[in-house]
Amino acid sequence: MTLAAMVLAQCFVMTDPTPGWKQITLPSSSPQLAAPEGYEQFRTSDTVVVTHELTEVLRSAHRAAPGRNAFDFTLPPHSTTVTLRFARSLDSAKVDAVVEGPRGRQTLLDGRRVSGASLSLPVSLPDAARAVVTVHHHLRDAPVLESATVERRVVPLGAGDFPPQLRLDNSLYLRSPGGPITVCQRPRQPLRMTSRALDDAFVRSAPLEQAPTR
Repeated sequence: MTLAAMVLAQCFVMTDPTPGWKQITLPSSSPQLAAPEGYEQFRTSDTVVVTHELTEVLRSAHRAAPGRNAFDFTLPPHSTTVTLRFARSLDSAKVDAVVEGPRGRQTLLDGRRVSGASLSLPVSLPDAARAVVTVHHHLRDAPVLESATVERRVVPLGAGDFPPQLRLDNSLYLRSPGGPITVCQRPRQPLRMTSRALDDAFVRSAPLEQAPTR
């Protein structure tokens, strides 16, 4: 069997024409099936990156003191990164950032000057539940937060906020826009989804067909 034929033998087509979540039982010969990047998808036993948007995580944005604006975020369990995007460059303003949780408090930035319009902060404090970012904008325009995201890494089988219908063992879940989708063995494929996709509770089991050979 040629290499191309071996690769095709690990590919299948999900033909369900309807949009929404599809539950695909993983074949024993292909336990790491995934669609190409760009689809919301996860395997229940593997880590998935879940993205939370601004309206879900922003607790408040307020003037903390003259020349200082603070942005206060809720961090879901297992958060790994907080990313802020401002309407314009911070123009080398000083920025403080801290995270807090049951195990204490950790400083991420202490007066660091930031020149761009975006800021990405890794969260390493276990069980961190809150992040506060303060921009010192003396002699500059007040910062305008355009968007923010929090990413977390979870294994769906053990995640309490995943509904039971999205936690069947030995499954690939794929959020489809409708129409056929080819899934292949992709052990290195990043698995990503948005938290809002969990609100889409309707799931259909979808069979697979072997991808046609060429």
